[in-house]
Amino acid sequence: MIGIFLVWLAFSPLQPVPVKPAVTQPEQFQPQKEPLVGIAEKIHGLLRQKNPAVSTERALFNIRLERFYAARGFQPVWTKRAMVAELIHAVEESADDGLDPADYHIREIRTLYSKPTVTSEQASCYDLLLTDSFLTLATHLRYGKVNPETLDTHWNIGNTKSSTTFEYKLQQAIVNGQIAIVLKELRLQHPGYDQLKKGLARYRTISREGGWPILAEGAKLQEGARARRVAVLRQRLKASGDIAALHADTSTVYSKELVDAVKRFQKRNGMESDGVLGTSTIRVMNIPVERRMDEIRLNLERYRWFLHDLEPTAILVNIAGFTLDYVENGHNRWSTRVIVGKPKRETPLFRADMQYIILNPQWVIPPTILAKDALPALRKSSSYLGHKKLNVIDKNGAVVDPASVNWSQYSGTDFPYHLQQSAGDHGALGRVKFLLPNRYIVYLHDTPDKGLFAASRRTFSSGCVRVQNPVALATLVLQDSVRWSREKILAAIKTGKTRTVPLPKRIPVYLLYLTATAEGDELHFRDDVYNRDDKLLKALDRPLPQFKMESCGF
Repeated sequence: MIGIFLVWLAFSPLQPVPVKPAVTQPEQFQPQKEPLVGIAEKIHGLLRQKNPAVSTERALFNIRLERFYAARGFQPVWTKRAMVAELIHAVEESADDGLDPADYHIREIRTLYSKPTVTSEQASCYDLLLTDSFLTLATHLRYGKVNPETLDTHWNIGNTKSSTTFEYKLQQAIVNGQIAIVLKELRLQHPGYDQLKKGLARYRTISREGGWPILAEGAKLQEGARARRVAVLRQRLKASGDIAALHADTSTVYSKELVDAVKRFQKRNGMESDGVLGTSTIRVMNIPVERRMDEIRLNLERYRWFLHDLEPTAILVNIAGFTLDYVENGHNRWSTRVIVGKPKRETPLFRADMQYIILNPQWVIPPTILAKDALPALRKSSSYLGHKKLNVIDKNGAVVDPASVNWSQYSGTDFPYHLQQSAGDHGALGRVKFLLPNRYIVYLHDTPDKGLFAASRRTFSSGCVRVQNPVALATLVLQDSVRWSREKILAAIKTGKTRTVPLPKRIPVYLLYLTATAEGDELHFRDDVYNRDDKLLKALDRPLPQFKMESCGF
């Protein structure tokens, strides 16, 4: 293969490079002693651009490039052909992570790799291009391509895209000649992420083979029913791995084997697992495999947003999945169902530390519910107070006679009282409240409406997260089997007294939004209840702003 880097190092960067006879590329060259001035000129030119079309992200990356090259005296980086080959392979592999290799200059780099000679101008451009490819790819593999704060202003999970970590890592890779190893280290290492990547590969194979068949609408099918579309159903279930492809069964009977496979499919997709093939199940089965691939890709991106910041022990609430997982020392120790905010009162995505538990909590109606629910109801009838068992409390903590309040004169912003609900099984917070101080006044708590946990789609709250098994969660986070065993927590609740119990150690709580996850070889999909997927997909697929250096050919 013809080398290019000999040309880069053999000529002054400001001289035109004549065409040379092809020579064999040595394995390694020592960097030239004089700085490659062309690189400095190119970077300064980029930074001097006043073009409003240059995005903020591109501008920040240009500053990183200047900082990186300035630290090494503007010496060229890519002096080994093997390093370029490793980078090309890593860029191509980024598709396995749901990223687009085009964002990392793959076409230009391949062209570079195949050129026998380049001009001095191009040599500087290409070195800059390769470094930008490495730094951008490393950042996206670690933290994601899309800045979550551009889609959700509530997002507060640490984002260190602007750190010098990747520049330091590239310097390491240069010294040790280990581009592939360093990029592998920067990739997220997490079972859930890896399993989702494998799922993307499987679904891409299904897509290449023509996808799965479309099921026709029709009457509901229950076990023992006969229908010609049963054969198509069997093919559909085999394609997604919900039934084994052991033999060519052509029966039209909706057998127990098929019922069990449909139940498995329904469970994977967050539906009521009754085994009945009805309209809703057919609708989900007919979602194209390409759409599922997109959902996997955008959830790989969501994983990249928070996994780098995830502590070994944490609580993960998946809003779209209506689940809470307690992770201890990196292992999922316990899970339960949760209820989250209605689509019009979304539970925000953020991170906060759980610090206290309150047993037998008294509920003070928060501002949103006060303005949208309580005051409108009270203007109609003061019976709302008795129905909800609410007391009117003034700023001094004294109980106020409701008849003395002119409810029509107040809005949610100027209401001078608190509406406080007494503790008990009737209370909106149930018997346990988990405090994680945050600006959204969102917390985890028990609920008297236990029957709502049976629903497959659990968007019933006004923003807080209701926990199905709060005593079990309290036992886990208090981490004291002697003083705060399950039995002692229940005994304290039985007294009816309100009691605040500090946690021995703060536990981070992540409120996340994942519509595709993996458990081993099983892929699980959930409805996009807050309509967030399409916005993220559009941002993920938007091409990155590229360099504008016409003199280099790109």
